[in-house]
Amino acid sequence: MASAFASSTHPASEQRQNRMIFGAAVVITLLRSIALVVTPLDLGVDEAQYWLWSQTPDFGYFTKPPLIAWIIGAAHWLFGHHTWAVRLPACWIHLGTALLLWRAAAWLYGQQAGRLAALIWITLPATSLGSFLISTDTPLLTLWSAGLLAMCGVASGRLSAGIGMTLAGLAFGLAMLAKFAAIYAMAGVLLIMLHGYLRRQHLLRWRHFVLAIIAFGVAASPNIIWNFANEFATVRHLGDNANISQHAASLAGVWQFIGSQFAVAGPLMLVFMLVAAGRSQRNQKTGWLVWMWAPVFALMTVQSYLSEANANWAMTAFPALTLVAAGWLSGHKKRFLRITAIGINLGLSLFVLLVTMAGSMGPLTPQSDPLRRLRGWQQLATDIRPQIAAHDASAIIADRRATAALLNWHFYDNGLTIMVHDTDGVPSNHFEANHYWSAQPGRRLIALTGDSAPPSIPGVKWIAPTATSHMTSQVTISHNRQRQLNIYRGIE
Repeated sequence: MASAFASSTHPASEQRQNRMIFGAAVVITLLRSIALVVTPLDLGVDEAQYWLWSQTPDFGYFTKPPLIAWIIGAAHWLFGHHTWAVRLPACWIHLGTALLLWRAAAWLYGQQAGRLAALIWITLPATSLGSFLISTDTPLLTLWSAGLLAMCGVASGRLSAGIGMTLAGLAFGLAMLAKFAAIYAMAGVLLIMLHGYLRRQHLLRWRHFVLAIIAFGVAASPNIIWNFANEFATVRHLGDNANISQHAASLAGVWQFIGSQFAVAGPLMLVFMLVAAGRSQRNQKTGWLVWMWAPVFALMTVQSYLSEANANWAMTAFPALTLVAAGWLSGHKKRFLRITAIGINLGLSLFVLLVTMAGSMGPLTPQSDPLRRLRGWQQLATDIRPQIAAHDASAIIADRRATAALLNWHFYDNGLTIMVHDTDGVPSNHFEANHYWSAQPGRRLIALTGDSAPPSIPGVKWIAPTATSHMTSQVTISHNRQRQLNIYRGIE
């Protein structure tokens, strides 16, 4: 693969190197697909909830825009009720992102940079993890990269300003259907216009920015209209997630956030990205890219100081950082720098692949195993089945959102109603808003709780626990943790 990093202007050599890198990216994606099929790990809570959304297609949901549900729904329809089917789109969507960044870097810096950009993206640790656990970040980053590609087309003279900015606006607007973080893209475009990188080269005018805004609004309108019709449910949840007023400011949070970015990009690659980003600002042709990553990092750093910021909240900075890193590394005389940085990330990708296939981190597993949330749900469903049959229950009251989400997955097509009991009447998640307990006299139900007594629900008569009417589901999910839930029978 190292030979593909070499500079060449011979058409046959360029084609051979392009085929080599494309083939490598496809092979990596195929291996990740195989790992998804053989992994023993259950769906995560969010994955199961996204799948549940996909069963009732809509233009929005309580906590997220709808695109992730549409994608999972299509995969579920095509491949059936399998854990791997829910996750399979993720690794192939990341391959699409790599190809988009390949073209964008090639337009800005040349073919060698394009190949480097594809390899950088496909081997990022965050891409490795994001190819196993499907999330809203995955389609967000693909559409963000499509918008960047359109802007690179304008900057390189390959697209007219009107067409390029319209396409960019459409891509960023569609990204809003994946995650609201797409709004940062339009903020970046505004900063580009204000700074004047591309205006000074007579490549952009304010009318082109207006075209981008209109296209953005049109593409994002389905979810905007849905939020208007549903009391801005997703927007309010986003504000709750920020949680700024509920935490004390702390520099420790900033250092934790910064440290997490090394895990996102790889220890050496992040350094190269930031060095390259600093140098790119001097280039009038590519300096505008700073506004597509720096504001995101700045905002998340402030968020991490005031409250907290998860590592993935800055992911939209990395498509632009990938481009500048590819441009800088492709022109660097010391090829071992790019080979080493990508080699380290390739090793980390292999580690994630092996962990996925084994369902364990082996001897490297920490005491608080990060995979624990992906274990034990099948066993819980197995433990509940005899109680449901013996009691002729038609409903389950779960103890929390996580349990409700996974039981919906495991009892798919069984005719069971799975709910949570919203004790305060103020919905804080999808289940409390849409799958909450409401009285149905005569209904026989099962309740799950970690407490030693059944939940206090008006109108429900609980059957006194006996050796045959009560049991506990207990499963070890990590070295020092167990998931234990008591199962109670009741009649409304």
